[in-house]
Formats: sequence, C-alpha cells, structure tokens
Amino acid sequence: MSTAETYVDIYTNLGFLFYSVAAGDGRVHKAEVDTLKQLVKDKWMPLESSRDEFGVDSAEYITMSFDYANENDLNANEAYSRFAEAYREHGKRFDLSLKDLVLETATAISDAFGHKNKTELTQLTRIQQLFRQPA
Repeated sequence: MSTAETYVDIYTNLGFLFYSVAAGDGRVHKAEVDTLKQLVKDKWMPLESSRDEFGVDSAEYITMSFDYANENDLNANEAYSRFAEAYREHGKRFDLSLKDLVLETATAISDAFGHKNKTELTQLTRIQQLFRQPA
C-alpha cells in the first residue's frame, strides 16, 4: 500500500471515529459537523500533502466518511469499531502528535454542542485507551 493510500485509509477511518463521537448521543448536531469541517481545514489539511489519484487532499476523506456515516445513520459503535480496526493495522503511523490531534478534534466535536455528555466522555476514554495499546 502506498503512503497516499495509507493516509486515505487512515483519514477515512478517522472520519468514522469522529462520527462515533458526534453520534454517540444518538444525534449529530450541526455545530459538531461545522466544528469537524473547520478543524479538517485548519489542522488536518496542512498536516501533510498526500493526495489520492484524483488530486483530492487525503484529509478530505475525514469529512467524506463522516458525511457518509451520518447520511447512512451508521451506528456509533460500528463507526468506532471501523476506526479501531484501522488503528490496529496502521498504529505505527500514529505518533504522539497525531494522537494528540485526534484527541483534540474528538474533544472539540464533543464540546461543540454545549457540553460533553456521558456517552461522549465514554467515547473519548475509549480513544485514549486504544491509543495506549501497543501498535
């Protein structure tokens, strides 16, 4: 798998992870979507420059898979599981700064609609626990 394909896979599954945080309470709010889109633009796109075969910045796959999950009412736990599986496959690519950005983004999404609820806190804890596992 090429580096660009690896980033597309990672970013696609990050979209599912961020969806799992937003959808954890059973509903995705506009503020959560807006927060994600702004963070992708401001933080994720400048991170690295890989593009797919059509010239799409790989970071855009975060938003595309989030939107796909949202439009298809994907179960939040299933979305999280997709990310966890991809993390186990590509965990070595997740250095400390990438893990921090994932947690920063997940936290911002959970904060976007007023306050964190119990489900969102559980999701954030699951992410932290996953990141503590050896890659």
